[in-house]
Amino acid sequence: MFLKKIILLAFIIYNSIPSFLYSQKDTLITIQEFNSPSSLAWGIEYDSNKFFVSADSLGNIYELDTYGELIKTFHFPNRRLKGLTFFENHLWVVNDLAVDDTLIYQPSENDYITYNIYSILKINVLNGMISDSIRFISRSANSPTTNYIWGIGSYNSKLYVSSNSGWGPCTYEIDPITKTVTSDLCCAHPTGFENINESLFCIRDNSSTGIGNDICSLDLADGNLEEKKWYSIDCYASDLTFDGKNIWIYDYSNKKIKKLSLITTNLKIPLNNYIFNLGQNYPNPFNPTTQISYQIPKNSFVNLVVYNTLGQVVSTLVSEHQTSGKYSVQFNANNLPSGVYFYKIESGTFTKVNKMLLLR
Repeated sequence: MFLKKIILLAFIIYNSIPSFLYSQKDTLITIQEFNSPSSLAWGIEYDSNKFFVSADSLGNIYELDTYGELIKTFHFPNRRLKGLTFFENHLWVVNDLAVDDTLIYQPSENDYITYNIYSILKINVLNGMISDSIRFISRSANSPTTNYIWGIGSYNSKLYVSSNSGWGPCTYEIDPITKTVTSDLCCAHPTGFENINESLFCIRDNSSTGIGNDICSLDLADGNLEEKKWYSIDCYASDLTFDGKNIWIYDYSNKKIKKLSLITTNLKIPLNNYIFNLGQNYPNPFNPTTQISYQIPKNSFVNLVVYNTLGQVVSTLVSEHQTSGKYSVQFNANNLPSGVYFYKIESGTFTKVNKMLLLR
């Protein structure tokens, strides 16, 4: 009887453990690295074959080439700069406790809550000037020293800012147009953010200091940011970015900028939300042109061909290697008679045929 109770208790404990503690992770390894321009660096962002690196209390942003060579330095006196992101052709940086920030104390039922006012700076990298800013409030428990703003990312026309306060980790969803916090998302532990193939990724803060040794994809659900997939890294990073092919991180522990690559090939979750699909042409019936849309989840060779009812090829719309994503092509039947036509897509092992009607 005692043994049965022990087994039952072990079963309950096992099933109560959060899934991320025993779920299988894919591992990312360093395949290229170069030294940081500053020992106080924090954020990193890639855009147009350049890196931008922030240097916390120095108030500097360094522009580097892809080999880590310094191109120029932007200096913002008395600023503490953290995470970076590119959005709408500007560089946005989290400004942690800037010179013009103030503290607002408001009483609660049993204690005082400290509200820190932070700002996000919108920077024109062509002239290094601040073109705009967004100020927002983040609360901490009793003391401003327990509240930190770590990173920033852009996704679906919104900005996401990570915070670790005395009330627990939070992410602020901010509308850059209205300059307001549109949602306070909790239950995630992000620091730096990055939009990778239309999915939001972050460095997972598993040290409570704004750095972590996991990268995870996030899902917006029920007012929370839920962690979907984890990737282990071999260091503690403060921020990440994406060059279109590879993830880069800022290795905070070793003061290095690192390019990462997957060492496993059996990924169960792709880095995007695309699936193989061939849509119905629109308009249908048509005369004489119509649009055909399709999507592919991975890089592959694509053939998209139009046939008549005799099985003869009347037009080859696509015959090339394409990257993952959504596509739309126009079919012009100006020289074809009215009737039924078929269009067929082939990409890897995926094949699909749809029917359309030309009416003159």
